[in-house]
Amino acid sequence: IRAALAEHGDTGVTPRHTLFFFHGEGDHDDLNEVARRAGFVTSGQDETTVLETTMAVDEASFAPVSAMMQSWAAAFQLDYDGWECAVVT
Repeated sequence: IRAALAEHGDTGVTPRHTLFFFHGEGDHDDLNEVARRAGFVTSGQDETTVLETTMAVDEASFAPVSAMMQSWAAAFQLDYDGWECAVVT
């Protein structure tokens, strides 16, 4: 995603609406609770959870959040299916 942003002249340092996607039969309720406590807005249905926040997505800002998403997926037995955000120029 960062490569696509860079193609449009977006360095990722400007905070923007960012979504994170989780799928599977794991514990979505516990993920929602932990994510809300961490400041994320949560939504989803059935076997999908979407976490929303406003953040910068440059490498330095994003790396710890990405690691947190991966650890949450493992902890709640879900598949972390990546993220998306808008281009900001």
